[in-house]
Amino acid sequence: MSNNFYQEKIRDIRFAYVDHKQQRKADLFIGLWLELKISVAQSQSKRVIGKQEKHLNKFFSNKEILTMLEENEQAVRKALYAEILDSALIYQRACLEDHNYGSKFLNLIRMKNNEIAYKAAKEVYQIIIPALMRMNEQIWRNQMITALHVAYQEIFAEDALKPEILFDDAKLQLNEEFNKIVMCTLKNERDESLANINSAEAKVNTLENRGVE
Repeated sequence: MSNNFYQEKIRDIRFAYVDHKQQRKADLFIGLWLELKISVAQSQSKRVIGKQEKHLNKFFSNKEILTMLEENEQAVRKALYAEILDSALIYQRACLEDHNYGSKFLNLIRMKNNEIAYKAAKEVYQIIIPALMRMNEQIWRNQMITALHVAYQEIFAEDALKPEILFDDAKLQLNEEFNKIVMCTLKNERDESLANINSAEAKVNTLENRGVE
């Protein structure tokens, strides 16, 4: 079966009906990002992170996903990463464009793009990714870490901050492990035939060549 077949199956899981009567669907992957961010932003306790890990693992241990992984693990991992990356791009683009997120002083003044990039970077590299890295190693965990990094660097482009700067500022000794996760995921699970990956990862490769990871 083709990679496109598996990506369509993953997309069916991602965009699920929340109201069959009105034929209304929701992006469940975006929901996972938002729930994770809200939970770990409030507390980085072992209990909170453990609860989020259990929730994420349950979602990505969907019987249909596990069955597909048994059929063709490599193709399914690539398809899953493509959809996680796409949702991360939407999430980061919303951070850049949302009026409330990018405003200050009671939403009266629009923040500059570099200020929004800094705000988003603190959430990505000091809150969400550190929380994910405290979870047990799983396919979805490494893909979420990589996808969020790729998406942030792609969306904020020249205003994007280096991960190590944010890690160091928060006294987080994560840079070496983080780089290994990202490089391994990009090496093994990107699919050059999937257009929605190409532009983001090409941008990250360019940034890394300039010393931005």
